Amino acid sequence: MTETEERDPLRKAPALEVRGLGRRYARRWALREADVSVPEGARAALVGPNGAGKSTLLNLVAGLLEPTTGRIEVFGSALEPAAVAFVAQDKPLYRRWSVEDLLRFGAATNPGWDGDAAWSLLDGRGIGARDRVDRLSGGQRTLVALALAVGKRAGLVVLDEPLAELDPLARLEVMDVVRDLPATVLLSSHILADLAEVCDHLVLLDAGRVRLCGGFDDLLRDHPATGLEALVLDHLRDSREVR
Repeated sequence: MTETEERDPLRKAPALEVRGLGRRYARRWALREADVSVPEGARAALVGPNGAGKSTLLNLVAGLLEPTTGRIEVFGSALEPAAVAFVAQDKPLYRRWSVEDLLRFGAATNPGWDGDAAWSLLDGRGIGARDRVDRLSGGQRTLVALALAVGKRAGLVVLDEPLAELDPLARLEVMDVVRDLPATVLLSSHILADLAEVCDHLVLLDAGRVRLCGGFDDLLRDHPATGLEALVLDHLRDSREVR
């Protein structure tokens, strides 16, 4: 139970709460003293320059890395793999398998599997059950990876650069799917314009530290910026002046 819940037991726990989270490699901190809170149902954009610590944070939340410091809670409880569905940037699908093979594998490895939800996401998108993964486009492979995440029925879906290497039409299709996912979503991307259309929360990282975290409306009200891109650039500039 979090300190917030101890003070107010009627307050709903956030979908994701990270406190004092850090990951060190030898003498270098990839992430340090990170505090992040994402409410249930949010679409949270994780942004920052290359090397900011985005992939490290996502891998920690997905349970693929052990933290050096701090803690992670998902829906008020200690991190459990079943509560999080993770789609890596390279979308590591078995390329010689068919779509049907992949979803059958998802059913065999996830006790709470929802096959109807997984197939429903692919319905009408030109992806056949017998299509081999290595013959799908980049956008179609992303959709198959998202179908596996939906089928897992995880409350938190974590996406590492889901728009990487996609053409503009494929990006629009993927972001439409992300908008409608029946889960809280934390996703990273360098394409701020696409994130602004779908996301309602922002987590800004720079040099391994959280520089901003909150709802778009609150952040834009508190800071004299004209949009998401201006807000991000202003705070990156300020953080570098301080360093």
